[in-house]
Amino acid sequence: MWNVSKEARERFEKCNLLPIHESDDEWEIVIREAKEEGEDFAASLREELEEVKEELLDILPSRFIPYVLDGSLNQPTLSKAVRMDYLQWMQEADKEFEDILDAASENTEQAITSLSNSVQAVLEESLHDTVIERIVREGETIHLYLNTDGGFSTKSLIHLVFEGVKSEVSDTSIKVEQWLIYYELQKRGEGFAFRALFDSPQAEWTITMENMEAEYYYRPKEYRHLGEEEKLEEITLLEYIAMLDQDHSYWFITPHIECNITSLSEGIEIEGGAIEIDNEQVVVTVGGKQYTYDNEATKGYIYTDNDEEIQHRYEEPLPFDEIESAVLGSDIERQVQAWNTMYANPEALRDLINHVLAKVKMTDENEMMIEVYVNHFYNEGILTEAVTALYQDLLNN
Repeated sequence: MWNVSKEARERFEKCNLLPIHESDDEWEIVIREAKEEGEDFAASLREELEEVKEELLDILPSRFIPYVLDGSLNQPTLSKAVRMDYLQWMQEADKEFEDILDAASENTEQAITSLSNSVQAVLEESLHDTVIERIVREGETIHLYLNTDGGFSTKSLIHLVFEGVKSEVSDTSIKVEQWLIYYELQKRGEGFAFRALFDSPQAEWTITMENMEAEYYYRPKEYRHLGEEEKLEEITLLEYIAMLDQDHSYWFITPHIECNITSLSEGIEIEGGAIEIDNEQVVVTVGGKQYTYDNEATKGYIYTDNDEEIQHRYEEPLPFDEIESAVLGSDIERQVQAWNTMYANPEALRDLINHVLAKVKMTDENEMMIEVYVNHFYNEGILTEAVTALYQDLLNN
């Protein structure tokens, strides 16, 4: 039985078709702003309701139907009791969908323990909002390449390999440029089942297979830095290539091909093919076929397996309100970020540091790290007497 489904997603989306303001103060603000801008606010609200009316009538409890029919459900004149009842119904629908996603996540977490470390590394992060960049079918194997630029993964490109596919069911064929929104992985006997919901266009894709593998790649740090500085388009492709660390391994991965890069010393040399670069475009010849890409796109097709940004992420400070949950959580990277943030801001975070140190559980794995930080905080003179006594054995005084 699946948790993630097209029906569950549609119900969730329909329940959120018509958001309304909760408090009288919020209504007063938007009414005042509309008046200042000369907008017919009531008419705009009527139009919003009319646009979603038919879908709302399919999903709303009967007690709200009269307010849809008379057009008052999203008007400020709606009684406070009905307004709060409607908002409560929306919140319950949100909670219902959150529970579905939590159950799907639990199934995925259980299933990946039977898979390789690379699959675990990919699915321990999120595939949400990744985009299909390439689909390759080879016999009973399906390769799915996902671009993570708009998503939440620390990887840049994810290559999922579904091996020994037994069945594939989709209400609409999946294709390049679709967004992966929700997913669930299940252990099924000796094999596995994977379901994903896509957007643009919407599709529910379900496969069963014997095994699942994964590979992942990163963009070179120069790509990210130049992009952040808005300088990536200011340099030529050859200038960009010259900036890359020649000691790293690289791959050339496009929507059509995947090749090992054997050299970047003079342009791009690939295994089993050739690349010609001129001022405007790149012509790639592989397996007797030619592919043409513009130079700007080609910069984004160069990947490495070296996560050069990991130290950058460790050094990047966490928001103060996320520190406690990070330290007490299981994500090692966020733990290090949290400790480093406290290390750099001992006085500003005095109370939080003492609070966290009183709650954190010391283990064989983290004892050495905690000792370093505790001594730093002690030397900064910010530890309370109670916390100092708690860590007395670790202090170097």
